[in-house]
Amino acid sequence: MSDANNVLSTELFYGMILSGAKQVIHSEGNLNQLNVFPVADRDTGTNLASMMRYIVENLSPAKDIQELLHQLSQHGLIGCCGNSGLIFSQFFYGLTQYKLTEKLSLKANDFVEMMASGYKSAYHSVSSPKPGTILTVMDRWVNGYRDILANAKLSVVDSFNSSMDKANEALKETMNQLEILRTNHVVDAGAQGFVNFLEGMQRFLTGTDEQREKILADHQLDNSDIKLNHEFEDVTEVPNFRYCFETVIKTQNIDVLDAYMEQFNQLGDSIVVGKGPQMVKIHIHTNEPETVTQILTKTGDVIYQKIDDMMLQYNIANKPRRSKVAIVTDTMADIPEAVMREHNIYRIPMQVKINNNSFLDKVSINYRQTLDYLGNPQNNIGTAAPSAAIVARTFQFLEQYYESIIVVTVGKSLSSSHDVIVNQARKFKDTLISVVDSGMNSAPQGLLVAYAMNLAESGQFNHEEIVVKLEQAKRGANVLIMLNSLEGMIRSGRLSKSMGFIAKLLRLKPLIHIDEATGKAKVIGAAFTKSGGWRKLTKMVNQLYDTGKLKTLAVVHSDSPHHGDIFAKYVKRHTGLMPIYTTDVSSVSGIHTDINSFSIGYVNTVVNVKD
Repeated sequence: MSDANNVLSTELFYGMILSGAKQVIHSEGNLNQLNVFPVADRDTGTNLASMMRYIVENLSPAKDIQELLHQLSQHGLIGCCGNSGLIFSQFFYGLTQYKLTEKLSLKANDFVEMMASGYKSAYHSVSSPKPGTILTVMDRWVNGYRDILANAKLSVVDSFNSSMDKANEALKETMNQLEILRTNHVVDAGAQGFVNFLEGMQRFLTGTDEQREKILADHQLDNSDIKLNHEFEDVTEVPNFRYCFETVIKTQNIDVLDAYMEQFNQLGDSIVVGKGPQMVKIHIHTNEPETVTQILTKTGDVIYQKIDDMMLQYNIANKPRRSKVAIVTDTMADIPEAVMREHNIYRIPMQVKINNNSFLDKVSINYRQTLDYLGNPQNNIGTAAPSAAIVARTFQFLEQYYESIIVVTVGKSLSSSHDVIVNQARKFKDTLISVVDSGMNSAPQGLLVAYAMNLAESGQFNHEEIVVKLEQAKRGANVLIMLNSLEGMIRSGRLSKSMGFIAKLLRLKPLIHIDEATGKAKVIGAAFTKSGGWRKLTKMVNQLYDTGKLKTLAVVHSDSPHHGDIFAKYVKRHTGLMPIYTTDVSSVSGIHTDINSFSIGYVNTVVNVKD
């Protein structure tokens, strides 16, 4: 028997990890089919595969096992998604907490005790552990492995092979430990994912040199499209909470969330806390991601957030869909939340960057909260394009239920979001995805989204015809804005400080629209008072209407809803045109304007947001 079979070298353990990760990726579709607990959203396979892809892409050979485990823990925490993914990442973190007797190799006893440390970490990461889950299988496997080593002197290879019987027995029993698993006659998806990982490790451990080289060289997985099962009915239960919310926090104190667990328990359920080197990750199902985020900002820097609207996913999966084409937009499009939900319009959140924190626009931060940050000139505030991972995740879900997808993005000249979304859309080669550059933001972008929704739900137009009509409609879209001041435009660098100083000195309220030639905001006038600005805006609307350049308009404001409604009635009284909706501005748009500003977005086509 070779030494390689008696101990695990750093190189051998590295290969086992990669092989385990790739085995989970291969099992993605099957794991999605099994997923009925804790929420039947059929994404456990996708979540685990996403984490394993991140590990495969980023894990590199290490000088010793300790360094390898440190890498694994960090990549697992950053790359993990969902409940099972976060629990799995904590298993990896627990491996780093075992004090190794040798840095370059592992004997069988050290290996199993290190795995026991991983299980302990995973168990303590869950607020309310239940039998019949991934934790049960981890526990049974570790204890079974210990018994095997205690009763016989076996090599690493033989003992690992024997331990797999224990893991599979425990996996099979999960079907009888949770009522929902017994009803659906399935094993726990997360537990199956863990066993798949062990199977991959076993495959590498027992393989020949040639077989091992093939596993390491298998790059087919790295760029493969994530495919969910189209035959299974996904998201079959109404979720208790709307959002599945995850946040990564950079902090020196990895126990920092302990003091806030009571508050988190009041705000949601399915809470899992993961720990890594100078990082903490929390998973929670909640209706109040904004409140959760405000608590988290007290604990460290919010460096990444991911969110799934489980209620929207449930509605799309289980209720009659009005269209064969999914309509998607980013949060630059200002359109009422009620309209988005009623018509199942999917929204990709852009990022709001405040100091060292990264928030999700319209989800984990709203404009009122952003204003509080803007009130302090010491705060460094900006915006960023959506996370590529969130964009891909959107397409992964929607392609299960729609024949095609149309995304109406913020203007390419105004944000890099368009390019990020286009780049992700190209990876979905089997799904027709069109990304339409609206050339606009805020109200006119929202109107184009509503127009796309009208066309799709009418059933009269196919995908290509909708895209053509959108391209035509966007040429007649624009916005008229009355800013309370130029502070926002100066802050964002869109206007020089000298111009701003003059306007501020004269207390002017600038009037803005989007220049058709450049796609950039342009000052087209000014007023000394709010009432004067409103008069000028409505005069411009009348001119546009009289010359046949305007058929539908909407109102967006950065004031109170009450004053927004007053402005909408003012527009109706002075133009005869009733805005089809009134809503408040998003943070990503509002950062570049300022408080107490009002705008009228318009298109030269008829748009409706009512049934």
